Amino acid sequence: MNVFKDFLVKASPNESQQRDTDFLMAMGELFALVVYGQLILENSKVYEMDDALVDQIFDFMVRDFSKFALQLYGKPGSTAEQMAFCQRMMRTAVADEMRYRKVWREHVYALKDIYEMNP
Repeated sequence: MNVFKDFLVKASPNESQQRDTDFLMAMGELFALVVYGQLILENSKVYEMDDALVDQIFDFMVRDFSKFALQLYGKPGSTAEQMAFCQRMMRTAVADEMRYRKVWREHVYALKDIYEMNP
C-alpha cells in the first residue's frame, strides 16, 4: 500500500513513539498485513488460487488494515501528519455476497467431514 509506505518515509515514528509499545503494536499489525498481502498475491498464481478466494481474503484484510489504521489514528502520541496518513489508509472493503457464498460453498463447506480429531 503506497500510503503506508509514504507514512513510513514522511511521518515515521519519533523517538517517543519508538518506545511506546502500544503504538508500535499497531504499526506492526499494519506492516504484517502488507507483507502477508504480498505473499498471498505472489502465491495465488503459483497455487492457481480461485480469484474469488483471493478477493474474499482481501475483504477481511482491508477491514483489518483499516481497523489498525484507525487505532493508530487514535493513539495519544500520534502527530497530526500521522493522523492524516491514517485517514488515507482507511478503506471500505468491497462486499460481494455472491463471492462470499461461492467461497463458503467451494472452499469452506466443501471441507465438511474431511478432517477428524485424533482419538
